[in-house]
Amino acid sequence: MIEFAECRGCRKKLDGKPYYMGGRVHDPVTRKEAPANFYGGFVCSRSCDYRASLDHEQTMPGHGSEQSRPGSFAMERIKQNWGE
Repeated sequence: MIEFAECRGCRKKLDGKPYYMGGRVHDPVTRKEAPANFYGGFVCSRSCDYRASLDHEQTMPGHGSEQSRPGSFAMERIKQNWGE
């Protein structure tokens, strides 16, 4: 079975190995390196990074589905990954 990297936010196929195998990953369209999300996995855009963090946190104990934005540590990583 051949495994490939994918965006954690939109499931778009990326060039490179899956996150757990390490290495660098690139978006096949823009050819830019895809950064890692705060909770692991690669993301292809700021919106995917935001969505992946929020989706993950909404499943964590003490957060809940009513949470409307990622926590401060995840937001800091999003700023590092995409600038602000």
